[in-house]
Amino acid sequence: MANCYDLPYCLPILRKCFENESTVSIGFSIPEGNLLKVIPGQYFMLWLPGNDEIPIAVSHYQNSIMSFTIRGVGPTTNDIIKKEVNTLIGLRGPFGNGFDLKFSRNAFIVAGGIGIAPLRFLIHQMTRTSSKSPKIVLVQGAKTKTELLFREEFEKLPIITEFCTEDGSYGFDGLVSEKMEISFYDLMQDPTGWEIYSCGPELMLRKILTIAQDHDLAENTQICLADRYIRCGFGICGSCFLDDLGLSICQDGPVFRGNILAKVEDFGKFGRRADGSKYSFR
Repeated sequence: MANCYDLPYCLPILRKCFENESTVSIGFSIPEGNLLKVIPGQYFMLWLPGNDEIPIAVSHYQNSIMSFTIRGVGPTTNDIIKKEVNTLIGLRGPFGNGFDLKFSRNAFIVAGGIGIAPLRFLIHQMTRTSSKSPKIVLVQGAKTKTELLFREEFEKLPIITEFCTEDGSYGFDGLVSEKMEISFYDLMQDPTGWEIYSCGPELMLRKILTIAQDHDLAENTQICLADRYIRCGFGICGSCFLDDLGLSICQDGPVFRGNILAKVEDFGKFGRRADGSKYSFR
């Protein structure tokens, strides 16, 4: 299992926890002697017999326990979150390029909705080496309070947490990009400098990049396109290629620098369906 690319490696679900009505975290015990080097932002292809493979980012990995946080949005994800402990799930991975942790700079982490999953892994990696990171700020947004995943967990960590909801049910009343813009102007005075890490809906990510560009921080911004369609994981089917650059999200991403995404005309405007056709985010 050094890299389970060749065939799905089947593991039983060890743990299952409902985060809210439509979102579940499932954990697997990686067999002793087969521990993987996984970088926050990387993903696995998960497979359930009778269903398609789907890409899911790792939401936590420590002491041989690997967890994935899954929101039921389609047939495969809905079937997976219904499965009980001990159900066998196929895993292939890890795939793609993850976040490049920059401990010499302050970390400004921006999450929207289920995009908090890979950033949760990132946050725990950073706090385990907190002496190297001057400051960690998390701005997390969701539509409503119940969709603010892992909120109590984050509040116990040595980080600055700021939450916002679109319906005003918890924290700042508004969009996560609005809260980021307000907070960031104050934090920019810190001479240590900032590295921005973000994941969430692509419209939100486009706004995050615009704010970063306004502060000349596009190169210091890392954006995870976990919401984009990924089919094969090998970069051969072309379903997840970024127009203009010819980069595949599954292999060259899903994490990209802001200065790279700024060259993608479709970023924040169009996504792709399974058949390759485009659809508008608006």
